Amino acid sequence: MPARPVRRSLVVAALLSATVLVAPGAQAGGHDPVIVAVGDLACQSFPQGQGTATCQSERIADLIRDIDPDRFLALGDIQYNNAKLTEFLRVWDKQFGDLVDITSPAPGNHEYGTSGAADYFEYFGERANPDGTDPPTGYYSFDLGEWHIVSLNSDVCGDDPGCGPGTPQHDWLVADLAASDADCTLAYMHHPRYDWRPWQKWVDEHDTTPNGGSEIRPLIPLWRLMYDRGVDVVLSAHNHLYQRWAPQDGRGNVVADGTVQFTVGTGGRSLYSFGRPPRPDNLEVTQNKAYGLVQMTLHDGSYDYRWISADGQPTFEDSGTVACN
Repeated sequence: MPARPVRRSLVVAALLSATVLVAPGAQAGGHDPVIVAVGDLACQSFPQGQGTATCQSERIADLIRDIDPDRFLALGDIQYNNAKLTEFLRVWDKQFGDLVDITSPAPGNHEYGTSGAADYFEYFGERANPDGTDPPTGYYSFDLGEWHIVSLNSDVCGDDPGCGPGTPQHDWLVADLAASDADCTLAYMHHPRYDWRPWQKWVDEHDTTPNGGSEIRPLIPLWRLMYDRGVDVVLSAHNHLYQRWAPQDGRGNVVADGTVQFTVGTGGRSLYSFGRPPRPDNLEVTQNKAYGLVQMTLHDGSYDYRWISADGQPTFEDSGTVACN
């Protein structure tokens, strides 16, 4: 494995308590870029009613318009239930269609309700496949301000050949991160590496480990690679709640220069219950009562994060500033 890059030293307490750090510099446009991120979004039909008992994806779309970010990272399961083009056009396009120009999507398992996620790639076109690969791979990268941003396809990791060393996505990520000279890197994908919930997909039916299962196993090689190469933060969804995890290495140990995972599956489809006790020690913040999203401001050398509840949802607060590794 290549040697770890030299990382700027950080104070553990600053990371774990989200102490505000000075973040110099701004992009040429006069401001540091603002992103919003959320997954598990549009339902198969328009919602009826309010609160958390019915789909509220339209309120998420309204919230994004109010924030007016530079980029919207759509964290998979963007259109239920099978992400057919007819479903995209019936609901997503009417709720989020005017936001497509700022949308950078990642595919989720529901996008693969059509073979090869074909309708997802047809709807988003070059936004989902900017490299023009044939067939589309579902992973790509771009730069935003001083940051390098990587969109990964976690759904294919559960299928042969997986996402370990020597596989196409792993090898692509090695090359992509090596080619970037950015000091700060953010990655996003649908499935979380760390989780706390009462069920899993890709689960061995004989696995009785509390909150366990095999879903995370295909993601471990990508996570270890990202930690080794200094990725600062990973955004995910899939679990329909909000979580912020302590900075961790590729093996789940809390470390000062670790990668921070946010799970933001609160895009309107539904909300899930928590997993069985005990709550994982490294899970710092979680809530499952409100739909909403995470807003981040990407400074030169740090990022601000803030949870924002959608209109009509219960209030919840989680915010801070973290230095890049």
